Order: sequence, then structure tokens, then C-alpha cells
Amino acid sequence: MKSKVWIFIFALLLCNFLSRAQMSQEQKRQVIDSLCIQLEKCYVFPEVASNIALYLKTQLTANAYKAFSKETTFANKLSLDLFEISGDRHLKVSYSDQILPKDSLNPFELSPEHYLEQGNFALRGNYGIDKLEVLNGNIGLIAFSMLCGPEHAGDTYSAMMNYIGHTDALIIDLRNCRGAMGKDAIPFLSSYFFNEPVHLNDFKWRWNNSLEQKWTYAHVPGKRYLDKPIYIINSARTFSGAEELAYDLQVLNKATIIGEKTAGGANPGGSIRITDHFECFIPFGQAINPITKTNWEGVGVLPDTPVKANLALYEAHKMAIRQLIPTTEDEEWKFRMEDFLSDLETHPPVFQRLKFELKGFENAKTVFLTGSFNYWASQNTPMIKKGNIWQVEVECLPGTVQYQFIVDGIRILDPNNKETVKAGPYVNSIKAVN
Repeated sequence: MKSKVWIFIFALLLCNFLSRAQMSQEQKRQVIDSLCIQLEKCYVFPEVASNIALYLKTQLTANAYKAFSKETTFANKLSLDLFEISGDRHLKVSYSDQILPKDSLNPFELSPEHYLEQGNFALRGNYGIDKLEVLNGNIGLIAFSMLCGPEHAGDTYSAMMNYIGHTDALIIDLRNCRGAMGKDAIPFLSSYFFNEPVHLNDFKWRWNNSLEQKWTYAHVPGKRYLDKPIYIINSARTFSGAEELAYDLQVLNKATIIGEKTAGGANPGGSIRITDHFECFIPFGQAINPITKTNWEGVGVLPDTPVKANLALYEAHKMAIRQLIPTTEDEEWKFRMEDFLSDLETHPPVFQRLKFELKGFENAKTVFLTGSFNYWASQNTPMIKKGNIWQVEVECLPGTVQYQFIVDGIRILDPNNKETVKAGPYVNSIKAVN
């Protein structure tokens, strides 16, 4: 990527580029030394940063990185080691084949070039809106892949809220949402659900030793969505700023959370340049909810109604209709609502059992299966070793399933399946489900 994009509570997983050279021990040392300096300078927990620095330098001295000669694999290994010591899913090292720009002293200050690039990225991703529709029963549905701030998404989110403003209940689908771009993304979107300013969260910043409060806005463009049921559906992959939206609205009794416990990444930060070609997303702030006095770091957001992620929309739709029927005074509409509910209850999603196997890797400590069937959650589907074969069965909807294996933290394609598909910058193995 030509330049970095600062993001708030969102570890935007920029694709790594293929390396064209082998790294020397001295080059690895330079990356690790610079990384340790930045961690000890910026990371939200200084004592953890010191532990990480000691571990990385010990590993380097022990020649533990000898096998990781390509820049991309070296970056992935460092990311695994960072998580091993810290348990922080935001900490991630990445490599760029182009020279990275110099950092600003203010981690949220964007140059005009970076601001334009951030805006273009948001625009091409439709500002994170994957789906916008009205379900049977006049239930609004918005599915997000990311959440954007008003500086880029203000007009689009206003139009979005106007579109679903007439609905009687709203489902916000965050199952594929990995976070928020822009430090005001959560306050901006949340403002549509409150009639007056509400204290959402506080952030304690290490980089300038300050405390920042976050409130909903007194004014937003477009229609507010007030005094109506709101349901948020999550998966184990729901992360970062998406978790904050769910957490904040749950704590304020504004939304019912349905689905799985989320990934557990609460501390905001940004990508910091390590060398000319390596950077690391480093959390340098701590979220503190004004009501709970804590956050969701490491524990995730717990659902009010726990169900598998692939059933969360179905359950939320039924729950919304059940809640609306008793409040409906129009008898004809009430009969129609009851018909909608009956149709849902008699036609639940039909899943097929699909078996996955990975041969070999006898010395692996852990093997997980990840794919479109579990919203690419990395640790939600462990595989069991039987002899020299790792196995697991999962529920899949009919169609084509994309997947990968995660062996001791490293993602790989299925070595026994030549069928693959390119999905953006990624390549995934695929299977057909009849």
C-alpha cells in the first residue's frame, strides 16, 4: 500500500505483498529493534511492551526466525509472537513492498494525501454498507463490513438512515464487521439512536497522556431512529469498533445483542512505521466505559441471546416480529405479521453437514478451520487429530464454501484440494455444498 491509513479501534488488515528477496539476520534485527522501540514508546501497557521486547530479542538471539526468510512470512511470525505474549488481537506487523511514509507526531493527523486515500478506500467499500433492505414485517436491516466516520460517510449514512427510517424495528448485522475507520465513527452512527447527547465512552491515550470523552451528537443529518427495537447480531469475528458499537448500545439498554461472543479487541491505535517497509498496528489507547468502568478487551461482547452466527439473523428477525405483534393496533397488519412469523418458524435455514480433513501436520499444536460458514472466525472451529488426519464437521448452507486451515497460527490452503477462488487480495480453497 502506498501510504498508511489511520484507523480507530480497527485493525484494518491490509494485504501483505509478496517479497522478492531473502531477509538477512541483520535486517530482521533492525525490524525487531525498531519494533521494540516503538512498542515501549507507544503501546498502551508499558509493562507488556517490555515483556514483548525481551521475548522478541531472545527469540532472535536463539535464531528462532531463521526459517522465516521472506518479509511476509517474517511479518506473520512476528504478529503471532506479539499475540502470544500480549493476547492483543490488534497488534499486527505487516510488510509493504513500497516505502512507507514518515509518521506524524499526532497519530490521528492525516496529510491531505493520506486523507484522500482514506476517503477513496471508504468510497470503494461503499462506506462499509454491505446490505441495506427491509425484511418482511417492516424490519430494517443494515449489514456492515466496517464503520466510517462522518468526514467520509456523513451523507451516505444520512441517506441510509432516511431509507430505513419508516421501519418498525432495526437489525444491525456486524457479523462480518472488523471495526471502525475514523475516531468519530461510533459516536456518529450511535447518535441516530438517541434524542440528546449521551456519554458513550472514554479513551485514555498514552501517546499524549490525555483522557478523551466520546458523546453522541446533538445534531445529525437525516432522520433519527428513536423509540424502536434495535437488534445487533455478532459473530466470533466481530472486532474492534464493531464491538464498541454493540457494547455501548448494550450497556445503555438501547439494543439487544444476538449471536456469538465477539473477538475481544477494545484498545484503539494506529499503524506505526517500523522501517521503510514494515509497520505495526499498535494500540496506544484504552477504552473505559463510563458505566461499567471497563471494556471488552480480551473478553468480547457477550450476547443477550447466544446463538450460532449463521442463525443470528434468522433469530433476530423472529424476535423483532414477536416483539412488534403485541404493540400493533392495526388488526389487518397484525394478521400479516403473524403470517410472517409463522412462515419463518416453519421454514428455518437448512444446513448441510460438511466434513473437512487435513492430512499430515502431526507435530502441529493447534489446527483450526476458518471460512465463509463461520464468518472467517479464526478460533471458532477447532479440528481434532485422529491418527495423522485433522478432522471437523461444520454446518453449511447450500452453495460454494470458501475456507482455509490455520496451522499453529499460519493460514494455509487445502493441500489436497486444487479448487480455489480469488477473493480480493486473497486466495481461498472452495468446496461445493449440495
